[in-house]
Amino acid sequence: MSNTIDLESLNVDELRAITENAQQLISKKQDQRLFDAYTQFEAIAEECNTTIEEILKAGESLEKKRNIKYRNTENASETWTGRGRKPTWLVTALENGQDLEDFAV
Repeated sequence: MSNTIDLESLNVDELRAITENAQQLISKKQDQRLFDAYTQFEAIAEECNTTIEEILKAGESLEKKRNIKYRNTENASETWTGRGRKPTWLVTALENGQDLEDFAV
């Protein structure tokens, strides 16, 4: 028994129905994945005798302590660790022809 659908043989309404059903299923599975992750996160917090909020707060604190790799030469309070998305000030500077190494600490 094959689960393959011959999409060419379907009319527009049938194709739209399949698309709508697929979008609903994708949304349901994404929600379930987030719920599963949250459940795991709760279990980790419980094992550590803490709360999710305390873990997140500690994570923010640790993130701030990471070594700064780049600093805005025009505003020393703007920094970047080299992780995640580049900050706007750096993207703008790079678009204006400056090199990333110009901002290295």
